[in-house]
Parts: sequence; structure tokens; C-alpha cells
Amino acid sequence: MKEIEPGFKIDERNKNILLALYDYAWLKGGMLDFSKGLLLWGELGTGKSTLLRGLRHYCGKINKMCFGCNNEHIGFRFTSAIEIALLYAEKGMNGIAQFTDREYMGNLAIDELGREPTDSKHYGTNINVIQTILQLRYEVRREHITHVTTNLNPDVDFGRMYGDYIADRVKEMFNVIEIKGASRR
Repeated sequence: MKEIEPGFKIDERNKNILLALYDYAWLKGGMLDFSKGLLLWGELGTGKSTLLRGLRHYCGKINKMCFGCNNEHIGFRFTSAIEIALLYAEKGMNGIAQFTDREYMGNLAIDELGREPTDSKHYGTNINVIQTILQLRYEVRREHITHVTTNLNPDVDFGRMYGDYIADRVKEMFNVIEIKGASRR
């Protein structure tokens, strides 16, 4: 964690989460189901993105040391919900194919879910891009893991933001982890 965030502090607020993420990265049983992605949610500044970036970095080290970077199932791409919405606005469905097409998608982490515009437009075609991506990725959830960070409460806000279909499937796709506490900034 300190390699990606030098000021990172391990304390009572994050110690158990870090241990669970360590087990998750090594596919050990425990608190988290490694056949599902992670949904880290909580207030602003609680360290959700940092934890996910740290996990990504750690998985990269595991892949390099244990598999010579040859295991495509270890690790994940990291992008923000806003970047995805902008890709759709610029290139339409071709812009988001890398996140939805089975041939190209791979594992993915979407940062700051809920901060993107819910009605993205590409030449007059409006869609809720993140809703579309989550729907399509739900269908391949056992092949390609999806992780997200968000300030949205999945039990309360997901139905309003992404529809009942997505809200109903959150617990099938994700290990839902609330990151509590005051801002670390």
C-alpha cells in the first residue's frame, strides 16, 4: 500500500479489511468470496480507491513473481466511471466494447461509481453507460471479475441510479464492503 500511497497508515479502521484483501488476492477462504468482485463503498476520503489501487498493485506483484506475468486472470484494469462515460460520448458502443465484449473485457475496477452522468449521449443516442456495463458484465461475472468503488449506498441508491435489475444483482456480483470513518485526507 505504501508503494502506491506513501502516506498510507495501517490502523484499526483498515487492518481487518487489508487482511481480507490479502486473503482475497491469494484466493484463500475467509471473509471474502474470491469468485465475486469487490464493491467498496463509504463516505468521501475513507480510502476506497487507495485500497483498490493497492490491491491491483499487489496482484501485479503476485502475477510477476509467481507466474512471470503470464496469468491473465490475476489483476485488473482500473478506470473511473467518468472516463467510461466520456468514452461512450466520444465513440459510442465501440468506445466501451473493451469493458463489455467477452473477447476483450478482462477483469475491471470502476472507480467512483455514481459520479458519472447517468444519461450519456453519443450522436443523440442516450444510455446509462455504467448500468449497461454492469448488466453485460453480470452475465459473465464468473469469467470476468468486476470491482467498484462508490459513495453510493448499494442497498439504497443503486436501484435509483442503475435500476432494480442491477440493485437486485449486487450481492451476486460483489463482496459488499462498507469503509467507515472520517476522511483520511
